[in-house]
Amino acid sequence: MNRTESQDYWLNETIALLTLSQIKGVGYWTMRNLADQKLSFKQVLKAETSEKFIQYLKLAKARNINQILEIWQSSIIDLWENAVNLYRELKNQQIQVLHSGQQQFPQRLKEIDDSPKWLFIQGNMSILSQNAIAIVGTRNPSEDGKFLVKYIGSCLTYWKEIVTVSGLAYGIDQNIHEESIRFNIPTIAFLGTGILLNYPANSENLRQRILEKGGAIVSEYLPTDSYSSENFVRRNRLQAGLANTVIAVEWKSKSGTAHTIRYAHQAKRQIICLKLPDWLDLQHPELLMAQEIGAKIFTIPGQECELIKTIQRSINSTKPESSSIFANSSKINNYKQLQLNLLE
Repeated sequence: MNRTESQDYWLNETIALLTLSQIKGVGYWTMRNLADQKLSFKQVLKAETSEKFIQYLKLAKARNINQILEIWQSSIIDLWENAVNLYRELKNQQIQVLHSGQQQFPQRLKEIDDSPKWLFIQGNMSILSQNAIAIVGTRNPSEDGKFLVKYIGSCLTYWKEIVTVSGLAYGIDQNIHEESIRFNIPTIAFLGTGILLNYPANSENLRQRILEKGGAIVSEYLPTDSYSSENFVRRNRLQAGLANTVIAVEWKSKSGTAHTIRYAHQAKRQIICLKLPDWLDLQHPELLMAQEIGAKIFTIPGQECELIKTIQRSINSTKPESSSIFANSSKINNYKQLQLNLLE
């Protein structure tokens, strides 16, 4: 498949993804299950018969199959036109859809268990292939946590050509995005909602500054999907998977950060936890839990040099993916190309 054919194919897949996902009863999991079955979205959308479409829905474990079938039969042209308009809206907001079969898809995310099948990416797509440090923690940091996240933020300039990763949540996540911006380090925010949602509330300004500083906002969920506890937990596997090292700053044994650490362990990522000199082990059982799965614990202040060298070794051991694959990716400016015989 040459470059033009490849672009056409993935554009068709994106429009088909957006079209199918607008059918009432079709959501993230239906689309995800279709992708797991190695079915192209265009193939499903253009099913030759109703029986074939039903077969695809059953493979996707869809519910309300008769309702979905009726909408597919009666409204597919309108849904396709809505999908084209949604694609334009995404494009106007610098949001691209990247499928796991595309060359630009981050290799580290391809390699994790339960890898994503697509990503909605706003901003600088190329940084998803750079060396990355994920920094996560509580939504309600104490003064200790605020100190530690400022400390690790001030260390970012020691490591060359790295980006930070976090989840845009209140607390430690937003703090590290802010520190990254302060020190001119590109930062990636993985969302637990669709990329068009403003969540958490009042995060628009931070999102805009992340983009202005060469960062990216990323979600695997459909553009207007709302939040759920499951979405946030699953989001954490992407933060861990993209990173060379995951640093936990003030957290509890039962928390989103604990999930991120477990995902990091499964993905064989380096795990680092920070503590202050007066922290007692009995008061912080989460550190013992992390240590049991191989996390390195650093006391700050006191072990600054060891911390910096440890992170540098993880960066040196993993070469960033080549960014040349982005250099010649041409932009599609003519919306007439969206048709591309999708419904022929």
